[in-house]
Amino acid sequence: MEQITYGNKKIKFNIKRGRRKKTVALQIQPNSTVMVLSPYFLDKDKIKEVVLKRARWIIQKQEKIKKLNAEMPKKEFVSGESFPYLGREYRLKVIKSQDEKFCPCKLMAGRFYVEINNKFSGRVASKIVKEKMLEWYIERAKEKITERTQRYFKLIGIIPQKIIIRNQQKRWGSCSHSGVLRFNWKVIMAPISVLDYVIVHELCHLIHQNHSHDFWHKVGSIIPDYKKKREWLKEKSALSAQLLS
Repeated sequence: MEQITYGNKKIKFNIKRGRRKKTVALQIQPNSTVMVLSPYFLDKDKIKEVVLKRARWIIQKQEKIKKLNAEMPKKEFVSGESFPYLGREYRLKVIKSQDEKFCPCKLMAGRFYVEINNKFSGRVASKIVKEKMLEWYIERAKEKITERTQRYFKLIGIIPQKIIIRNQQKRWGSCSHSGVLRFNWKVIMAPISVLDYVIVHELCHLIHQNHSHDFWHKVGSIIPDYKKKREWLKEKSALSAQLLS
């Protein structure tokens, strides 16, 4: 990990080199760490100059993320807490019963319902509720992402080799050179329009394996207001990263 000094603050950052032609991009991760995406040929001193020029912006973003994290208390997975799905918040209702069999989490009539045996309480009960909700989210993510991806690859005219849903700590989605699309299941918490943007973004990488003008032109031809969706993800990524992590 590299670092620079800006005033009385030290900014630490990781460097990821790739096939970028000229530009350097900065990414602030949900945990406030800084990732610098750089061309292979650029030396560390040049990269540090870029980071120093953007130091004020980096610090402002990091402070904003820390503030959001502080405002969002850690979930306890008890009745009354709310959880997002496709951009809407739904309150959780934990039902205690004598039933020993496994009952999956359900979303009905505007509420999450999780039923557990009444012999469980405290942290054990919270862990069980969390596990059931996690299973529900991942299943819904597989269904919804697959459905929306099929819709858009017909529109774009290119089919991915495979779609994988996983827990990605630093990305909402990715596209491999072999045509495999990977999506972070937590994107299912975002509004459907933002989910669509992430899907279109990765599908367009099947055509353009970069972030060139042609790439963004293709994205914009499908999602005209993609900049707003991208900004939403930047603003909300820290909050989403805390949920069910």
